[in-house]
This record gives sequence, structure tokens and C-alpha cells, in this order.
Amino acid sequence: MTGCYLGIDLGISGARAAVLTDAGRTIGQGRSAGSGGANRQAEYEREPRDWSLQLTEACRLAVQQAGHPRVEAIGIGALGPCPVLLDRDLRPLGPAPLFSMDGRAEATRIALRDARGLNDETLGPDHVIPRLHWIREQEPERFAQAAWCVDAAGYLVSDLTGALVIDPITLCDHAAPGLPSPLPTPPVQAADAIAGGLSAGAAERLGLPAGIPVTVGTYDCFVDIAGSGVIEPGAACMLLGSTLVMGRVVEEARCGQGMRLTPHVGQGHFLGGWTSSCGSLIDWAQRLYGQDAMAAAETLPPGEGGLVMLPYVAGERTPVWDPQARGVIVGLALHNDAPQLARAALDAVALSAMDLTRRLVALSGPLASFRVNGGGARHRGLVQAIADATGVALEILAHPGEAQAPAWLAARALGRRLEPAVDRVVTPDPARHQRYAELFDVYQALYPRLASTMHSLAQQALPQHQQKHKD
Repeated sequence: MTGCYLGIDLGISGARAAVLTDAGRTIGQGRSAGSGGANRQAEYEREPRDWSLQLTEACRLAVQQAGHPRVEAIGIGALGPCPVLLDRDLRPLGPAPLFSMDGRAEATRIALRDARGLNDETLGPDHVIPRLHWIREQEPERFAQAAWCVDAAGYLVSDLTGALVIDPITLCDHAAPGLPSPLPTPPVQAADAIAGGLSAGAAERLGLPAGIPVTVGTYDCFVDIAGSGVIEPGAACMLLGSTLVMGRVVEEARCGQGMRLTPHVGQGHFLGGWTSSCGSLIDWAQRLYGQDAMAAAETLPPGEGGLVMLPYVAGERTPVWDPQARGVIVGLALHNDAPQLARAALDAVALSAMDLTRRLVALSGPLASFRVNGGGARHRGLVQAIADATGVALEILAHPGEAQAPAWLAARALGRRLEPAVDRVVTPDPARHQRYAELFDVYQALYPRLASTMHSLAQQALPQHQQKHKD
């Protein structure tokens, strides 16, 4: 067998790995489910050492299923921003907060933003620097031991190779104009560069030879974007995972409307939006209302039962950038049943995608289609709802939501290119698109009217020692 590429994808729910051949065929896959733990704090942070265990299990399973082929390179993609504090021996110092899901540093962020004359574009709820300030204030002993701050991908790379690196995409969340980071960040290298070779210790854990090149890597969403073939200007994609990511590659640096402009794996810029919930909301609805109700919901029209839902159940990033935003169901009446409530959850994600699509089109022009990747792409009811709401055709990739994209990154790092395969195309229904346009007027008005109420309830839900005290 010719050389193969091993991809590693670390997400909220655990680690996945995939082995791809030079022809782009998947010959091995592995998965290791993580656990957030049983306490409330575990909802918004993770232990880096657990990531190492999950990575090891997923990789061993994938390599074993592939028949122990010759692995030429390893690609890395990971959730983030998730700052990991490392000591001088590159050992992790405690848990890593999960991007804007962890709202504990929000007051610190706002104070720093206002004091430095910054805005939410340059110092948003995901940004790492306010979290480091907060850790220094709340846990001075832990902070004093820290020598470096990396993100989740950087931690995996250091664990596998002993190298300290950060890519330009991740660096955007670790740096801000006129606001130095309280901890040093590693040297910057491109996401598709080689960070180093697999160390002897890591090789033994993974059951692979030492010295295999390991990429610098970056956030999983940007690895998935590039692995979807979206690297040239004009190309657009949508990632349906626990969260939703949508955007396109542009040549001109134009931004606004709550969207972000960032580097990506390729030329130009990536103009896009990141929500805080997508598949996580659908999973919540299915747990609450049942699998039968969710199946029935897929057969219902949008807005059935007169319900509209805001999907801000984990706060929200694009377009409001508010970690204290909360979910809302409007129109609830005694006649509503479980399938209608489950339908409202599907519609909420679809309307969120519609909101971002309208903003993206306003900034960058009409869209012919989206390349779609991520585990949510396997949910036929969800992708049809999103196609209907956005009015844009969705090109669903083969093997969505697995670790093929990091393997693609590994191949790219060696100067080779694997072409992603489109499995099917989902087209919008014109009548349902019109219905979503009617629902959107209601949807769009909810957050401005209810934001202060959301903030009050979010504050009341905090443990007493974290609540703001009024003199």
C-alpha cells in the first residue's frame, strides 16, 4: 500500500481520527467520546490531559482499522479558542475554558475593551486575553506557574512533538491591538506547515513510528473549510457541527454586520460567521422531546403551531456576540405538542443560517451554493430546513463530520492535494423559503427586544460568588 495520511479532529464531544490514502479514500476511522463531567463547571471547560487520552484511543482505532499502513504525515484540527496554560516543561496547568461557552471572564473582557478603546470585532467574547487576565485574578498560583499559552491545537502538537507553535488563524484570538497578552505565545507558523516529528513517547502511545511529520494545525472549523475545497476566492461553505460556521473566501478585506474577517488556509481572507449552537440544540431537543417527535418534526412545515425559537442556548457569537444571550420560544400555547416544539428547534437553526446568509450576501454578493461538511450534514431534516431558509443549494460532502479534513491538511503540508467528493445536492423549496421569510421578521426582532431580560436571567443563574453586586 502507498503512503497514507492520518487526520486528528478534536471537538467538544471527543476526538476522531481518519486514515486516507493518496487517492482520498478513507480506509480507517476511530472515535473516542469525551465527557464534560457531572458538575456545572465542566459544561464550559475541559482537561487537556483528557484530550491526550482521547486522541490516543481514536488514532489507535483508526490505524488498526486501516491495517497499520505507512503514515506519511499527521494533520491536526481542534476546537477553540481554548487557552491552555503550560509550564516550562510543556505540562498543562489545569482545565481550558471553551470559547464563549465560558462567560466567567465577560466582565473582564468588557472592562479591557472599554479601557483600551477596542470593539467586539477585535476583543470579542471568544478572545483569549481577557480569559488570561481573569485566570490571573482568580487563580494567581496557577497563573504564576505558567510559561506559555497555547490553544487546543497547539497543545496537541506539543503533546505529539514537543514543539511550541501557533498558526496565524489562532493568533487572531490570542492578540489584540495595544493589549499585550499576559503570557507568551509560541512562534507563528502556517497551519499547513510541519511543526515537527512525532516524538518517541507519542509514537509508542499511538502505535506508530517516531519522526512522522505533524502539521501545525489550527481550529477544526478552518481545517474543515479547507478540506471542503473552499480555498479559492468566491467559494463558500457551511459547517454543521455542535455549532454552525458559514462563510466564503474573499479577496477584498471588507467586513461588518457582525461578521468576521480572518486568515484561512489559502489566499485572501475568510469572511464568515460562527454561531454558538447548531447540532447541540438539535441534540437537546431530541433528548427533551424524543426521537419520534424529532422524526415527526421533519415532516412539518416551518413555523408549525405558531412557534418561533431563538437558538441562543449557549450564548451567541455571530451576529450578536453576546455570551449572556439565551434561548427563547415565542408563541407557546396549550395546543402545541412535542413534534411542533422539535420543529421550532430545527427552524431556529435554519433561521440562524438564514440570518448569516443574508449578511454574507450583503457584504460579498450572491451565492450559488454552499459546500457543507460536519456531522449535522447527515441530518436530512436539518439540511433541508437550512436549504429552504437560505434559498441556497447545499452540496453535501461524503463522510461529513469525520476527520478527513485534517488528513487533507497533512497531505497539503507535503505538497499533495486530495479532492473532496460531493455526495448529494439539497435544493431549496420555494414555498418553504417564502414561509421562512415571513418567520424571519419575527425572529430578527426578538433579540433586540429581549436582550436585557436575557442578561438579567443569565446573571441570576450564576453562582452567587460570580454575580455582580450592586452597592
